[in-house]
Amino acid sequence: MSALGRTLALGLSLLALAWPAHAQAPEPARRRVGVRFVEGTPQLDVSVADFLSDEETARKLTSGLPQTILLRAYAYTTAQAEPIAITARSCRVAYDLWEERFRVQITTESSERVVSAASLDEVAAACLVARHLPIGRAEDWSPRRGARAYFAVLVELNPLTPDTLARIRRWLARPSRGAIETESFFGSFVSLFVNRGVGDAERVLRFRSQELDVP
Repeated sequence: MSALGRTLALGLSLLALAWPAHAQAPEPARRRVGVRFVEGTPQLDVSVADFLSDEETARKLTSGLPQTILLRAYAYTTAQAEPIAITARSCRVAYDLWEERFRVQITTESSERVVSAASLDEVAAACLVARHLPIGRAEDWSPRRGARAYFAVLVELNPLTPDTLARIRRWLARPSRGAIETESFFGSFVSLFVNRGVGDAERVLRFRSQELDVP
């Protein structure tokens, strides 16, 4: 074998050895999330206000051009790869350069409203801080009593796939709050948070909560 051939063979061997270590990305960071069950449904207290502390994100939001922040929270059990339920919030943020105020259009499963914000902190409070946020329905959780569950959060700035954003907005408008049904684009924990098959956006934050027992 020539020297060039030996070099190529060695390079391919090293690549083959290295590939398994990179074939699957590590799980996302963990954050503690407040959870309490009310009438059989979990309610979350979660804040991702630090998402707006990034300088480039702050610059975009104050540019005067409309920006979209999409927040999704998923519920999983440790024994099930597919989500039990999901909740989502879409914020369209536009900064008025003359008035020096933000116009924030907030769409959730149960409402659509417009608020005025004087600062990025107020934008974060409106879009990225949730208190007593229900996820799923009692009938989604009752068959899973005693199981170990956790929640995973995905935050995106300006999702780059308009079709995904449009489908999520259509899903938000449905009356069956929290139900997954046939919306397969919501994905498994591995596809969303480990292999990261979705989440194509200008900036993305992913994390999962602590585990807890379903009462």
